[in-house]
Amino acid sequence: MQTFSQPTLAAATLCVALLSGCSTAPTHPGLRDAQTGQSTLPPLVPVRTYVANWDGNGGYQLSADGKQLMWVARKGLGPGLFVKNLQTGAVRSYGIPAPGLWAEDSRHVLFQLDNGNENTHVYQLDTFADGTNLKDLTPFAGSKSFIQSLVQNSSDLLIANNQRNAKVFDLYRYDQASGKLNLLAENPGSVARWLTDKAGHVLGRARKDADQWVYETPSDASNTQWHAVFRVDDADTVRPLEVSADKKFLWALSNRGRDKLALVKVDLRNGAEQVVYADPRVDISQALISTQTLEPLAVALDPNYQEWKFFDPKLQAAANKLRGTAHTRLDFDSISRDGNLIVASVKRETGGETVLYTVSQDQTLVLGEHTRSRIHALGDLPQQKPLQFQSRDGLELHGYLTLPGSSHGKAFPTVVYVHGGPWSRDFASENDPMPLFLANRGYAVLQVNYRGSSGYGRAFMEAAKGEFAGKMHTDLLDGIDHLVAQGVSDPHKVAIMGTSYGGYASMVGMAFTPDRFSCGISMVGMSDLASLLDSAPPYWDLDKPRWVRYLGDPAKPEDRAVMDAKSPLHRAAQVRGPMLVLHGARDVRVKVEQSTRLVDALNQAGKPVDFHVYKNAGHGLHRWPDNLSYFRKTEDFLAQCLGGRSSGFDFYQLGSWAL
Repeated sequence: MQTFSQPTLAAATLCVALLSGCSTAPTHPGLRDAQTGQSTLPPLVPVRTYVANWDGNGGYQLSADGKQLMWVARKGLGPGLFVKNLQTGAVRSYGIPAPGLWAEDSRHVLFQLDNGNENTHVYQLDTFADGTNLKDLTPFAGSKSFIQSLVQNSSDLLIANNQRNAKVFDLYRYDQASGKLNLLAENPGSVARWLTDKAGHVLGRARKDADQWVYETPSDASNTQWHAVFRVDDADTVRPLEVSADKKFLWALSNRGRDKLALVKVDLRNGAEQVVYADPRVDISQALISTQTLEPLAVALDPNYQEWKFFDPKLQAAANKLRGTAHTRLDFDSISRDGNLIVASVKRETGGETVLYTVSQDQTLVLGEHTRSRIHALGDLPQQKPLQFQSRDGLELHGYLTLPGSSHGKAFPTVVYVHGGPWSRDFASENDPMPLFLANRGYAVLQVNYRGSSGYGRAFMEAAKGEFAGKMHTDLLDGIDHLVAQGVSDPHKVAIMGTSYGGYASMVGMAFTPDRFSCGISMVGMSDLASLLDSAPPYWDLDKPRWVRYLGDPAKPEDRAVMDAKSPLHRAAQVRGPMLVLHGARDVRVKVEQSTRLVDALNQAGKPVDFHVYKNAGHGLHRWPDNLSYFRKTEDFLAQCLGGRSSGFDFYQLGSWAL
């Protein structure tokens, strides 16, 4: 980590003085008072508050024994890891810029780190030793490793690694005493998931067989012979959570035989399911399983706002204390093994914080404020509201609308902010600061959970088959029309932006419906669908059939022709408005060529485009200097295109140049 020298600090002070007052006022009439011409927006929040706040902190996690607390906060000019002994109050800091995972021994912290290329290594930090003794447990160049599971009451852990075959992952046990990885089970080339228990034993595996998943159990102690127990159609979802204490059944989220994901018990002898909790509106989005009893504590669902269903009365009582008001989002970040200490994130309409709650004493300690609270302290926090409307073919759609303030009867310039995936979804009060940032700059922000989004059941997701650049896109257009009809949005000042699939959606908006969007921003977006699958990472192999079901098979000429017709690369000449294109140089999912080829095509067609490559980034941005650059480029670009405001130079940009 570099630090500023005294000459650099002097230069920074001079630059700040020279560059002060560089913000630009909004020009769109919906953002100015008709009589005075003055801005009607709340106070301008600096870019650094959203992405690099000096006092920012997060990633709080309790050790299993409840004696230590870990979090990430500023250390020097960048993030670092902090560990506090809750009994003595002693705090140690490490130059590690990421939160980790406590091992079951409550002594070691585990990390899954890469340099943006997704070849993650598993590292271990001994918090009882002196210094930053970070040990690479998987020092295998060019391969990917991840933590399969922890071993209860032990320093050992199970690790999956693809060094032998880049397409699939073998299973190993890391033995702390010897410091060695010991092979537990070799992947025959078709296993996508290993099933293990808390003691570190291999209980089963899910193997791909044509259009089905076969769940098998080992027939011998060496895990070389396997017995098929039950089968699941490839289109079904059975997401394992935890094996029961008696090892007879599996807690899972499943939609076998139903539309929505439910919490179920799966009999490991025959695959029979028993539904424990289901909701007819939406999928179960998460489930909490006790690490002590291996019984479910609660499930959460997100129809509009978050809802919890509790099975444990003590946890419900704690949640009632923590939530307080309606529409509060509550996420349990970690719970000590005895259940007495809870670290939770509480997000309200006026802010949020991470807290440590002691159940036995009914005491709450605020550990750190969220970005939402810091924004609210500077001015009114933009209000996000659930949205519901119908698509042109009658499908019920949901989403969220964030407004910059009171409209005074005038329509706002609008940004359609499209989530990635596409098999994911937007939530109320989620951690992404971009909607809050855009609203503060003067834009109504529309987030649509378009068909294909997760969370709304099987039928809703499968309605996206064959609909890339089709109905998935018209769902976004229908959302705009809904806001225009309500007088919220100015139809002549609409931008579209997003990351990954959201970047693709932005390209589609600009190339396929250029009359609807004034400008577009793509972050790590794909412009050529066929080459996306052609160049996919090898470990995507078992999941490729899912892409083929929705997109087509690029190996088939007729499918490839359809994929080309849905690819913005081949319609660059149709783009009218300016585009801002950004990409990580180390991206292995959506390679940077997806953007460079589009930019070349736009340049050849004489279309306005601004292109920036982040040399240290992969599929998305994680370093604060990169995010600061992204937000700054976004506000300047949209101010010129839509007429919102920009903060101008942020003096944290000086610090980012030194990193």
